Amino acid sequence: MAQALKKKGNEFFVKGDYVTAEDFYSQAIAADSHDPTFFTNRAVTRIKLEKWQDVETDARAAINLYDKKDPAALKSMGYLVEALIALGRPQEAHDVALPAYELSLDTKHAQAEKISGLVLRAKKALWEARETARLHDMDETLKRLEDLITAELARTEKEFAGRLERHELGESEYQKGLKATQADAQKQIEHVREVFRISSKGEVQERVVPDYLVDGITFEIMHDPVVTPSGTTYDRVGIVKYVEKSGVDPLTREPMTVKDLRPNYALKAACEEFLSKNGWAVDW
Repeated sequence: MAQALKKKGNEFFVKGDYVTAEDFYSQAIAADSHDPTFFTNRAVTRIKLEKWQDVETDARAAINLYDKKDPAALKSMGYLVEALIALGRPQEAHDVALPAYELSLDTKHAQAEKISGLVLRAKKALWEARETARLHDMDETLKRLEDLITAELARTEKEFAGRLERHELGESEYQKGLKATQADAQKQIEHVREVFRISSKGEVQERVVPDYLVDGITFEIMHDPVVTPSGTTYDRVGIVKYVEKSGVDPLTREPMTVKDLRPNYALKAACEEFLSKNGWAVDW
């Protein structure tokens, strides 16, 4: 019975009817709460619905049902990272993502590339949180303005949630309104920061590390970038260690050796130039 309910949920998920799919997955869980795939399926459905607290609950439930080092848990670990980032808990997200990535590399799992991206997202979210704290410490007026924007966003989100519970809004209307409100709040914060950047002559400004300078294994700014046969660039230290251990390309899984690596001189020059002008980036 539980598997039949899961199958129905899958059918509605494929159709894009995530509300009905969620309901069928919930019924499957009620019938059998020991199958982790039921929780994983409901988690990804709730990601579509942006029910992040519920995604966290389902992902943790699925992970707990798997063995500690079972690669099958990697999808659920990825969903948990997404939820924690969305919930504004980047340190927790990073603490989950990093061991998940190491497990994906150790098992040569297909999820390795996706989880690598999630580690980078978590690290960027951590950096952004630190930058926000730094900017707020620098200028109390900026902090007050951004706090007002954030408080208004929270009030509006709560209002939308109440209207959804009272059935004054459908799920699609709720999601559309929520995204528009969040996007507007983000634009307001960006505008405020630009005004303060200009007025302070660049002193009050968020610092950003370009993604293309960051290594996909160590997640640090590269110092000696090299290219694999598949065309992906990594910092030499991280990729050498990985290849010596696994003997394959991290992305394609094709056999390779350290001798197959080639220096990326152009990117090395770009990294050196960036670091020479941005000494703060060593803390990235």
